[in-house]
Amino acid sequence: MTRKLCLLACLLPALAAAGPVSAQERTDPYWLAPAQEELASRLYPGFAGLLQTPGLARVKCWVEADGHPYLCDVVHESPRGLGFGSAARVIVASAQVGLGRVDGRPAPTSVETNIRFRVPDVERGWDGPEPTGVQLSLAREIVESMPDWSPRDRMEAMMDGLDFDRRAVVGPWIDELLPMDRETDLRIAALQMARLYSEAELRRVLAGERVDDRSPEALAAACPELTPGEELAMEELRRRYCGRYGCEVIGPDSVPG
Repeated sequence: MTRKLCLLACLLPALAAAGPVSAQERTDPYWLAPAQEELASRLYPGFAGLLQTPGLARVKCWVEADGHPYLCDVVHESPRGLGFGSAARVIVASAQVGLGRVDGRPAPTSVETNIRFRVPDVERGWDGPEPTGVQLSLAREIVESMPDWSPRDRMEAMMDGLDFDRRAVVGPWIDELLPMDRETDLRIAALQMARLYSEAELRRVLAGERVDDRSPEALAAACPELTPGEELAMEELRRRYCGRYGCEVIGPDSVPG
């Protein structure tokens, strides 16, 4: 199940030159187009979002004539192992840098930037009309016809971004605290779909016709709220994970050399 979260990343850029260049006239590189905030939000690692854990990554990239960062390396990541570094590399690659100049010529360089991931307040819940029995029946028929439906798919989504060597530890915790089965997943998906689409639209889907997609915000709002028991399970999952691996965000300047 998905927490009601809208996960944003705040970008804190800081440029650093690749090294000293001997020249009489020189200008510094600058951000021509910043990293896309919408992309940053969509790439927030799933397991970190599940735990409501913020993060920080510092990325260093090479920039040549076209101004697009590439060959990006993660210089610092905190907390480690949750996928913030990998997400930050993609985010920074969406930016464009205006190259500095040496004696009037563009000078390839490296840039470094901090990407800070913040977990905002919980999103609003569903405030629309609840679906009718007919809508629920039609939606259930649709989700049952979806190919390759498996509880393991949801497990993978829940552990998105998590280091593979930690999945062997975390997977059994999720199985224990948030047991998943096909029936539960189908019921949740059917309710979400029935909330979002009218009876006429659901009949069109069953007939093989296309209907308008709903926004990510609408999809999140239509997802059923966690039960009190599931909330407690989420807190226990966070307690176990953070107790074993740590969830504190440490800045790159705070780490001893």
